[in-house]
Amino acid sequence: MRITCVIGTLGGGGAERMMACLCAGLAARGHQVTLLTLDDTIPDFYTLPASVTRARVHLPTFRTPGLWRGWVRLYKLTRALWTTRPQVVISFMTVSVLASCLLLRIPYIYADHLDVRHLAYSRKWQYLRNILLRFAYCVTVLSYRDKQFLQERHPSWRTQVIYNPAPIPPTKSGDRPVCFKTGVKYVLAVGRLTTQKGFDRLLQAWSSIGPERCGWRLAIVGAGELESALKAQARELGLTEEVDFIVPQKDIFALYKHAQILAMSSRAEGFPLVLLEAMASGLPAVSFNCTGPDVIIRHGLDGLLVPQDRVDLFSAALTELMKNEVQRREFSIRAQEVTERFSIENYLNSYEALCNQAHLSA
Repeated sequence: MRITCVIGTLGGGGAERMMACLCAGLAARGHQVTLLTLDDTIPDFYTLPASVTRARVHLPTFRTPGLWRGWVRLYKLTRALWTTRPQVVISFMTVSVLASCLLLRIPYIYADHLDVRHLAYSRKWQYLRNILLRFAYCVTVLSYRDKQFLQERHPSWRTQVIYNPAPIPPTKSGDRPVCFKTGVKYVLAVGRLTTQKGFDRLLQAWSSIGPERCGWRLAIVGAGELESALKAQARELGLTEEVDFIVPQKDIFALYKHAQILAMSSRAEGFPLVLLEAMASGLPAVSFNCTGPDVIIRHGLDGLLVPQDRVDLFSAALTELMKNEVQRREFSIRAQEVTERFSIENYLNSYEALCNQAHLSA
């Protein structure tokens, strides 16, 4: 089958990593897969196998007003999609491509990779999205909570829950990263430096841990618009010598291997790949209780969940794990079961079945 997958960019991020995984997996199963991205100014962070055809289109920015530019955008996108000759389209978080699918009469599957209750669209894009998704073959979401939310508000949409998979860690893990200092233990946090990821709350929690921080460091790995603000906050809290801000890393599994705890301070999530990767690597986690982590983490068995906005309890949970090496080891063993609970085979089976059904229904 000819399948075209569409996403904004293949820059760093969980949804982008999942798209690369999906394309490679479907191609390995014998499908003709093309990956189309919409912003050719962003370099690829993830690599694809040679069996996946790579396509790009440069579109006018969303911020550029004007009806004319909107039509130009639609024409360029429709033409780019048509040249890939798809029988089915899988779109990750790219609403505009759905209009092209409708014009070309191509069945499409749409996926959001964030808690749908926290999606930030302008009124115009929200209206357009709601119309176009009525015609989607399926809208995939990352939790049953999201599915229920959409069914109540959009009963005509076909929705299906497909969990992100937990990848199998590489057998040959990397050496201790040069960005990790020797002789200390690490609490690791990974993600875009945005409000959603809540690293401001993580810094507050870290500052209140007290003397238990001795011999530990906090590493925040990522890039984003809040980098300067977060570094300023760390200075104001007197944490400059205890917190490392690290640029995104290609060998993220080396960081998981040499850290002791993963901290997830997000205000909202979908089904976070960072958490899946870390636990697959045997890293116990402390997370605020939001969609995704509330399914992945089994509280008290392989990690700890903390009520949202309770920074004091988040700090206490981190302190508990930092002090208790026995508990960290027990959590580590159980955490690795995530690769069986959320397998890559189930993920690919679900999308492949949807593609087959969508093609037959066209």
